[in-house]
Amino acid sequence: MNEERPEREVLAILDDDYARAILEATRREELSAKAISEVCDMSVSTVSRRVGTLLDLDLLAERTHIDPEGGHHYSEYEARLERVEVLLLERGFDVRIELSEDAADRFRRIWGEMRNV
Repeated sequence: MNEERPEREVLAILDDDYARAILEATRREELSAKAISEVCDMSVSTVSRRVGTLLDLDLLAERTHIDPEGGHHYSEYEARLERVEVLLLERGFDVRIELSEDAADRFRRIWGEMRNV
């Protein structure tokens, strides 16, 4: 887990219906903001705000694509959140957040492990 990702903020965004809908919609395929707004029945501005927060918390991955026809670029989003586990301890809670790795992250991790052997 990225230690910069505050657990309280992750739990707060998961309490938001719109954010959960975005994560569910992007779990199986990458979607543009417009496609998310259509699938989730919410305005593009609502999608943009929630996507920004989810990106800041590293719960979504953004991939930029270039349109071969017009040369314009657009972004598509894919959920990275795999699992959230909340354990009740004698004092407080232990929150564990598991994210999926993209190919570049996986390569960096494996390369780092190989160098440390």
